[in-house]
Amino acid sequence: MALTGDLSVFNFADILQVLAKDRKSGVLLVEWKDIVIAYYIKDGELVFARPVDKVFRVYTDRDFDKLLDKLRIRKEDLHKTIDKFFLSRLGNKEGIFSFTPGFIKYNSDIPVFYPVEELIMRASRVLTPEEVERKISDEMLIFEKDKNWENILSKVKLTEEEKKVLDLVDGNRSVADVRKAASGLDTLTVDRALYGFLATGILRRKKKERTQRPSISLDLLAKIIERIKKL
Repeated sequence: MALTGDLSVFNFADILQVLAKDRKSGVLLVEWKDIVIAYYIKDGELVFARPVDKVFRVYTDRDFDKLLDKLRIRKEDLHKTIDKFFLSRLGNKEGIFSFTPGFIKYNSDIPVFYPVEELIMRASRVLTPEEVERKISDEMLIFEKDKNWENILSKVKLTEEEKKVLDLVDGNRSVADVRKAASGLDTLTVDRALYGFLATGILRRKKKERTQRPSISLDLLAKIIERIKKL
């Protein structure tokens, strides 16, 4: 799987969604103007992050457990690297990313402090209006809760605003209806929440019900039957 691009075009919420969907393992490299950071992905989950002075160094440390020993980092402290090098940079849109799958050896269980669904929701909270519009482009769209939504929701800490938006999604209200009903919330806040719910899989786009139309009109059918009777 080749996943490369520009953060100004393909945001972290979408990147993590792709990696989580396919349960990929590998390293996501992001080259910002001021720093290069390697994000270690195991089965679609972000488990570790570290700055690297030279990109090639990432590919020389293939054994994850040995890397942690080398860096003198305890597994119970891995989440601190995500705080420092991922969460703190979510609002930064100027970076080039590339994902290299499969070459890291994870020989033991790695704790997941931040489920990927939680990280996706956090990433959605800093999306620009232009980014949000790519997925919430039509205010007449209708969303509904996925059959597995409660399980996904258990992994996410929603804000009070997001809880309000989620409660309004019932499979009947359009995006415009949800915006209108979410009194006190601006459009961007509502749309960011909807974006995050879609990216995590809490919501899905409701399919339009197709009305089966008869292949011929009733009047024509009646005329055909009448002619058959006269035969």
